[in-house]
Amino acid sequence: MEKTDLNFHIKMKYKLIPSLLLFLFLSIVNLNAQRGYYNATYKRYEADQATLANAVVLSKSYKQTDLQNEASGQVCVTMSAANASAEWTVTEAADGLVVRYSVPDSQSGTMGVYNNGSKVATLNLTSNWSWEYLATNGNPNNVGVVNTNPKMRFDEVRVKLATKIPTGGKLKLIRESGNISLDFVELETVATAKTAPAGAVTYSGDGSTLQTFIDGNGGKTIFLPAGVYNVNRKLWFGVNNTKLIGAGMWYTQINFTYTTANEGGLYADASGICFSDLYLTTVRNSRTDSYKAINGVFTTGTVIENIWAEHFVAGAWIAQYYYSGITNADGFVMKYCRFRNNYADGVNLCKGTCNAVVEHCSFRNNGDDDMAVWSADGLECQNNTFRYNTSENCWRAAGCAIYGGLSNKAHNLLIRDNLEVGLRVNNSFPGIAFNTGGLHQFTDITIENCGTMNDLFNTPVGAIDLVCNNVAGTRINNVKFVNIDIVNSKNDAVYIRKHAGDGFYNLVFENIRVNGTGKEYPNNNTTNSTTKRGYGLLFAGNPAGNATYCGMSYTNRGGDALSDTNTTAKGSLAWTALTGCLTTNEENIFKRNYTFTDVNGSICIGNLLGSEKIKIYNITGQNIQTILAQREKVVSKQVPSGIYIVRINESESFKMLLNN
Repeated sequence: MEKTDLNFHIKMKYKLIPSLLLFLFLSIVNLNAQRGYYNATYKRYEADQATLANAVVLSKSYKQTDLQNEASGQVCVTMSAANASAEWTVTEAADGLVVRYSVPDSQSGTMGVYNNGSKVATLNLTSNWSWEYLATNGNPNNVGVVNTNPKMRFDEVRVKLATKIPTGGKLKLIRESGNISLDFVELETVATAKTAPAGAVTYSGDGSTLQTFIDGNGGKTIFLPAGVYNVNRKLWFGVNNTKLIGAGMWYTQINFTYTTANEGGLYADASGICFSDLYLTTVRNSRTDSYKAINGVFTTGTVIENIWAEHFVAGAWIAQYYYSGITNADGFVMKYCRFRNNYADGVNLCKGTCNAVVEHCSFRNNGDDDMAVWSADGLECQNNTFRYNTSENCWRAAGCAIYGGLSNKAHNLLIRDNLEVGLRVNNSFPGIAFNTGGLHQFTDITIENCGTMNDLFNTPVGAIDLVCNNVAGTRINNVKFVNIDIVNSKNDAVYIRKHAGDGFYNLVFENIRVNGTGKEYPNNNTTNSTTKRGYGLLFAGNPAGNATYCGMSYTNRGGDALSDTNTTAKGSLAWTALTGCLTTNEENIFKRNYTFTDVNGSICIGNLLGSEKIKIYNITGQNIQTILAQREKVVSKQVPSGIYIVRINESESFKMLLNN
């Protein structure tokens, strides 16, 4: 795989530095191919692309009242008739199946699963965890919500098949009962169940005594074998370096059964706490009286990986609420996780979280920001990174949002089919204001089918939505957007609005490409507004401040907007055009902050997070060394003079000439 990647077309730029190493920095593979969770293990098969019988395709609709508006690409298939079926030819052998479906509120259904004509499973479909009515459900987070359209009308079910569907084989779903609508299926090859690592202690109970077992084995690696563990409480980790490891997200399930707010999920309150290879679920089906799957504070050395969490308030909410020791999270890594079908955020890095990395994760069908940084409760969040993640079908707020703080980053994301915003920046929530120093950066991101005229508060929002308020300070400071593709925005593409406060200072837009706007027009206009919509760029509220732009392009304007841009309400904000934007690859090149030095014929790589997987290749593409970083600097074995390629976390690559 790596050798193939290295043979893709490469665009390089040379940079000479005073060292024995001449570095040739490069970008590998078309950027769009590496936006989002590009190396996910599953493959999607859309329902409307299946061979259908007795089923009806609900054609694309941007109307919020239509069910398919919440589906992938705003299209789904109704399978309410007797023996309705959908069949796909499988392109990669697989035995892990996920089905995204909808049944009407308070109803259920069943579907048969067939592998090459033989029935291998029955899926029980329920509306228990879906159909949210935010305007009337009484949750305090919904005060002021006036949009009465139901949300979260889809849910998912999964099953591990006893045998793989072979490459070229047929997967078929047949309706057995109920009024079923199908969005898509995903298939993957499920790895063999993991066994206890050397030195681990193995839990053998049913879940009721798991906390006692954790307390008695603090500081150790605790292994949960394959099985379902019902736990009627929060699991607390208060001893440094305790690890909870399962047999895999398809094998080890912890099901939280407690029904009181904040009394379930995994809570970390010590250094070096690690979680991996678990499927986390709950009996709760609302944002009210529920809890986060993962909560607490995590530190340098912590790795959270291969976690699948569904139906919680949030997938992971990183913050300290008990003040028993560690004040804020700092330096942890979260990767290869799936946060889906939750009632609020996917991952919120909150209350002073610093230097965290969330990468290679799937966010889907969540009810608040999928990825957020929020400097709440007087604690500034700094230098956090979201990268190589996919956000889709978020039914409230944004795919990725920054609320105050210093120098937080998001790059190489794919955000699509969200009911509201793609990227959001505002100061509308209490907390630390946007720092006057540093720079928040959004880079190399694709946003598809986002923005709306009618959010939860019947307010228009853009695919990129910037709002200045007077809650956490009065200004939005130091935010840069680079190499962003906005495709088929449902409303305006970039919306910059002052609601209150002062305005926007040091905003930077470079290489922003807008292709398609106003797609939902004339629908979703609950207030009967006469405001034009479908702009590529729209200002509102007459803000103060300053912003620069370069390389912005607009095509396929829709809606009833009369022009691609509307700056009539930009107020005193200085909106200044620049020239000479760096190209995409050049921009990426000079953002690299790793350091490289020659140490007696070895390659020393510095400024690491201490959790990276580093592979070193010779010029023929042969992997000559793999290093798992444990600290911020690593040194390779000695190598002869020649050209080498260093690949970090399967996503960033550097080419160098070593002259011994």
